Amino acid sequence: MLFRSILMSLTCLAIASSNANADVKVVKNINSLQSADKLASVAGEKINSHHTAKSLVSGEKNNSVLLESSTSDISENVAIQELSKDNKKSQRISTDLGYQRSANYMTLTPTGQANSLGNPLYELRLFANGQLVGRYISVSGRAYTQTRDRNRSGTEAPLPDGRYKVATATTRGSIAEAGDRFLPIRPLFSTGRSALGIHYDPSFNKNNGEDGTSGCVALTNRQDLSQVLDYVNTYRPQFLEVAIR
Repeated sequence: MLFRSILMSLTCLAIASSNANADVKVVKNINSLQSADKLASVAGEKINSHHTAKSLVSGEKNNSVLLESSTSDISENVAIQELSKDNKKSQRISTDLGYQRSANYMTLTPTGQANSLGNPLYELRLFANGQLVGRYISVSGRAYTQTRDRNRSGTEAPLPDGRYKVATATTRGSIAEAGDRFLPIRPLFSTGRSALGIHYDPSFNKNNGEDGTSGCVALTNRQDLSQVLDYVNTYRPQFLEVAIR
């Protein structure tokens, strides 16, 4: 009986111990599962972080591409706007001066420069069928007459602004400084100036008191005058537009 009681006690202890081990294993397994979940979670976070970082980098690249594209578009738009401004400006000038695309004409405008004697230099431009075909440096008046009344005779001031009819043939100049080839131009507006024309200045940039003109337009050398006269003979310009003041 005693032996039986002892045997039963040992059996209970064995069962209890087995249950305890089972509990321990279960706890360990649970802990392992939790650890696995945590690891999976951490791994997932790392993966997500990696994907997020990759997405950010990709996004930055995309943004960079977009930025470059936007910058390119902006630059192109600015260039188009600037070109549009230039075109509008050209159209406005053409409208103001009454130019036509098929017209042959001449213009006289300032260069903002002067020769060594202080005489302002002007640019004579030649157009054929609305296209620029020649440009030449010239003078009008003298260094010390630039501010005089341009519409009064005898002032030796530069010729007044406005439109002029251009002759088709040359004559001999009335004074030595006008030379043997003088192309008359006639104002198409009211002014006291007359006997105006285009010639070359034999005293250009010479300190002899004769540098410049008495109001005519003068090329700086004989060769340039020859080319201008060839243009006049070939294209018969409809007018000379002077805008130097």
